[in-house]
Amino acid sequence: MAKPKLVLIDGHSLAYRAFFALPPDLKTRSGELTNAVYGFASMLLAVWRDEKPDYIAVAFDVGKTFRDDMYADYKATRAKMPDELAPQLDRIQQVVQAFHLPVVTAEGFEADDILGTLATRAARDGLDTLIVTGDTDAFQLIGPDVRVLTSQRKWSETKTYDEAAVRERYGLPPRQLIDYKALVGDTSDNIPGVKGVGDKTATQLLQQFGGVEDIYAHLDEITAKRARTSLEAGREHAMLSKKLVTIKTDVPLKVSWDDCRATAFDREQVTQLFRELEFRSLIERLPGGPFKPEAAGQMHLFDTDEPQALSRKSPVAQVKGDATHVTRTTIVTDDRSLKELGAMLNKAPLISFDTETTSTDPMQARLVGISLAITEGAGWYVPVGHTQADQLALEQVIAALRRALEDTRIAKIGHNAKYDMAVLARHGITVRGLNFDTMIAEWLIDPGSRNLGLKNLAWSRLGVEMTNIEELIGTGKKQINMADVPVERAAPYAAADADIPLRLRARQEAELHEKNLWRLFAEVEMPLVPVLMDMEMAGVLIDVPYLRKMSNTLAKRLAEIEREIYALVGHEFNINSTQQLADVLFGKLGLKAPGGRKTATGKESTAVDVLESLRGQHPAIELILEQRQLAKLKGTYIDALPELVNPVSGRVHTSYNQAGAVTGRLSSSEPNLQNIPIRTDLGRRVRRAFIAAPGRVLMSADYSQVELRILAHLCGDPGLRQAFARGEDIHASTAAAIFGVPLTQITPDQRRVAKAVNFGLAYGQGAYGLAQATGLAQSEAQKFMDAYFARFSRVRQYVEETKRKAATIGYVETVMGRRRYFPILQSKERDARTQIARRAAERECINMPVQGSAADIMKVAMLRASNITPQIPDLRMILQVHDELVFEVPERAVDRAAALVREAMEGAFPLSVPLKVDVKTGKNWDEAK
Repeated sequence: MAKPKLVLIDGHSLAYRAFFALPPDLKTRSGELTNAVYGFASMLLAVWRDEKPDYIAVAFDVGKTFRDDMYADYKATRAKMPDELAPQLDRIQQVVQAFHLPVVTAEGFEADDILGTLATRAARDGLDTLIVTGDTDAFQLIGPDVRVLTSQRKWSETKTYDEAAVRERYGLPPRQLIDYKALVGDTSDNIPGVKGVGDKTATQLLQQFGGVEDIYAHLDEITAKRARTSLEAGREHAMLSKKLVTIKTDVPLKVSWDDCRATAFDREQVTQLFRELEFRSLIERLPGGPFKPEAAGQMHLFDTDEPQALSRKSPVAQVKGDATHVTRTTIVTDDRSLKELGAMLNKAPLISFDTETTSTDPMQARLVGISLAITEGAGWYVPVGHTQADQLALEQVIAALRRALEDTRIAKIGHNAKYDMAVLARHGITVRGLNFDTMIAEWLIDPGSRNLGLKNLAWSRLGVEMTNIEELIGTGKKQINMADVPVERAAPYAAADADIPLRLRARQEAELHEKNLWRLFAEVEMPLVPVLMDMEMAGVLIDVPYLRKMSNTLAKRLAEIEREIYALVGHEFNINSTQQLADVLFGKLGLKAPGGRKTATGKESTAVDVLESLRGQHPAIELILEQRQLAKLKGTYIDALPELVNPVSGRVHTSYNQAGAVTGRLSSSEPNLQNIPIRTDLGRRVRRAFIAAPGRVLMSADYSQVELRILAHLCGDPGLRQAFARGEDIHASTAAAIFGVPLTQITPDQRRVAKAVNFGLAYGQGAYGLAQATGLAQSEAQKFMDAYFARFSRVRQYVEETKRKAATIGYVETVMGRRRYFPILQSKERDARTQIARRAAERECINMPVQGSAADIMKVAMLRASNITPQIPDLRMILQVHDELVFEVPERAVDRAAALVREAMEGAFPLSVPLKVDVKTGKNWDEAK
C-alpha cells in the first residue's frame, strides 16, 4: 500500500524565483504586478497535478531569526526585498488560503526550519514528502522518505532530487551538505565558511574524513599545507557556519496533518481570486478538472410541434458560473421558427453575430452554423452544416437572415467580426452596419492586453468562464471538425459567442470614452474592418511558374554554398542546426563573438546579429549568412506562396491583423508581407512574383519618409520643418547640418550616416545602436548625435519630454490619441533586470508617438482610398505593407487612379509639414516600387 504523500512548499523562495524569472510586465488591467503570484500558483497547480498529494503546507519567513542573533551579518549582503514583491507575498498567501491550505510561519525561524520540522515529522508518521523550493538549501533534508523539487535555470524547468541525485551532483550524501556549506560558505546568505577552501577541496576532505568536526579531529593528517593552514585559521568560522546552515527539525508548530489535507476547497473562491488576478489560463488546471455545471433544464429544438418555441428559452448553461452567467439557447430548425427569428432581427436595434465553421481560413471555411443575439443572456443558433442533424437548407437560412444583417440601420456587434463577415460574404450575406468589435475595443483600450480572445475577455471583464473549443472538438490526433459536433452541444457554445459581446459592449464603450479613444475607435478602427475584409477577399495574383523556377535556382545555389562551407571547415555538418553550427564556429574554428551571447540553454548564440559580428574572422561566415538568407526566403515565400494560392480564386489571400501590434500598425499572416526584404535583390525578385491580372497593372502608393515628417510635426523643430517644406532630401539636409558642409557637397557616405541618425533617433536609438547600424566607433557615433542635437535642438526636447511624460502618467499618445502604456517607467524598482527593461521601454515610448501616428495616418488613408473605388470601377486595393498601399488598376484608368489615391493619402491628416506620396505602376510589385 502506497504511503500518504505530503508536499511542502517554500513560499518565500518560490516567490523570489518567480519574481526574477518571469516578465516584469506581467500585470493586471489595473496595473497590479503579478509575476511572482502567477509563478507560485502555476507551480502549486503543476505539483498538485503531477504528485496528487494527500497533504500540502506552505511555509513563509517572518522577520528576524535566531541566526540573526547568532551572527549579525547573516544575509547582510542580500539586497532589500523589491518593493513590488512584498504585496505579491500577501497575494500568494491569499492563493494558499483560497485552497484551504495552511500558511505556516514561526517567529524566530525561517521557512526552511518549518520545512525541516514538518518533513521530519512526516517521516516519523509514515508519509512520503516532496519539498518544493527555489534553491538548494533544503537538499540536506533529503532522505529515504524526502525528495526536493527545485526550479532550474529556466523557471519552467524543474528537477526532483533524491539521495542518488544529490550524490551524483555533489559527490556527497545529503546530510554532508551541511558540512560542505560550513566549509565553502554561501555568498547568497553571507555564510563565511573557511577562506581558502573551495568546492573541490571541501568535497575531498568530507569524503575522506566525514564531517567538519572529523576534519578538525584529523587536521594533522591533511597533507596539503595550504588547506591545513586555511582550516586552522578558519576553525571558528567553520563551526559558526555549520550552525547557521543547519536546518532546524524541531520547531514548535501547531499545524496538524488534518489542517493540510489537499481535498476540499471552494472552487468559486479560488476562481474569484484568479479572476481578480486575471489568471484565466490556470482555471483549467484546478484540481478536479474543468467545472461542469449541471443544466437547469433541457435544451429544446425548434420544430413544428412547438409553434411557440421562439418565445421559450432553454436554461442550459453554456457558460460556467452562476445562473446570471447562463446564455439561454434556442436552436432554429424549422420554417416557422426561422421566419419568426428573421422578423425579430428585422425589428432589432442591434444584432450580435458569430459563425461556426470548418476552418480558421475565412476564404476556405464552410459554414456550420450562425449564432445571433439581440438581448443579453439569450442567443439563437441556426445550424446549416452539421454532418448529422435536422437542419434547414443553407439557401433558406441565408434568404431569411440577409435583410437584417445587410441593413445598415441595424447596428452589428461581433468579436473579430472581420472573419465572420468574410465567411458570410462568401455564403451570400454582406454584413453591413458593423458598429462594435469587442476584440478591437479591448486592444485599443489596452494595446498590450493578453485578453483579446473572447474567452479570456469574458472571464477578465465579466467573470464568465466560457467553454473552450477543445472541450467540443478535442485536441491532437483525436480532434474532430466542428461540423461533426452534435448540434445540441455546439448550440450553447455558439450562442454564448454571440451573447458575450453584447454584455461586453457597455463596459468597453464607457472606457473608450473615458480614455478619449471613442472617436479613433468609431471613426477609424470600425470603418476599417470591412475595408480590410474586402482587401483580403480580393487577394493578389501570384506568378507560380516564376516562383517554381526561382526555387530550383536557389536550391542549386544552396547546395553549392553548403559544399563550399564544408570545404572551408573541413567536414560536413547540419548547417541548419544551431547547436552543430555553434560547435563548428566556436569550438572547432575557435571564433570569438563580441559579447559572447548565450542562448537560454547556455549554448553560444548563432543569431544573425552574432554572425554579422563575426564577419572577417573566417571566410565561411559570409557563406553561412548567405545560406541563412536564401534558405529563409525560399522556405517562407518562394516555396510557400504557391501552396497558399486559393484553389477557387487562384489568388493568395493574406490575413490582416488589425489588433496585432501595440503601435497600431497592421500585421499580416499567411503570408506575412511585412518581412519581405525591400532593399535586397532577392527581396525584389520575390516581389516580382506578385503580378497584375491581364488588362490591369499594380499601382504602389508609398508615403515618403512619413515617420520623419511626423517627428518634425511632433517636435516642432524649425530646421526639420523647413527642410520638408522646401522639398529637400531630408537625409542630405541632415548631413549638411551635422557635417557643416553645403547641401550640394554631401557625399553618399555622409548621407548614409545622416539617414541612420534620422531614423535611429526616431526609434529612440542611442550611440551604441547608431554605431551598430553604421559601423562607426561608439565615440564617433556619439559625436554625430551631439552634432545632430545641437542643430535640431527641438528633437532632443521631444525625446526628453516624451520620456518624462511616460514616466509621469504611464503612457504616450499618437496624433489621434492612440495610447501605449509603459508601467515599468513608473516602477520604483532599479535593479539590473528592470533597468534593462526600463531602457527598452524608454526607446519604445520615444518611437510610439511617431510610429503609432504613422499607423493612424495610414488607416485614415485606407479609408479615404476605399471611397475612390465607386469612382473607378474595377479598382481594387489589395495590399498594405509598411507605409505603402498597393492597388490593382485597370490600365485605362491608371492616371486618374494615381491622382485620386495621391490626393486621398496626402490629405489623410493635417501635419505641420506636408505629407508626400510616391506613386508608381508596373505589371508586378517590384516594377511598381
